[in-house]
Amino acid sequence: METNNQVIPELLEMTKLTAHEKFLNNEIAVHLGEKEQKRMYRTMRELLTDELVFVLNLEVTNARSRKG
Repeated sequence: METNNQVIPELLEMTKLTAHEKFLNNEIAVHLGEKEQKRMYRTMRELLTDELVFVLNLEVTNARSRKG
């Protein structure tokens, strides 16, 4: 596996959401090529979308129950 020691821009943007972005970005750059990074980005984006939908539904449910 050949890597270019760079993280694709889309993944860099997403890893800024973590507290350990420097370490995470280094691991990604050293161990993952562009193809693997793109696959990882797509997976993270799908997971984030699912998580946002869950949180939104939870907040809506909580708001409705408070209005009672």
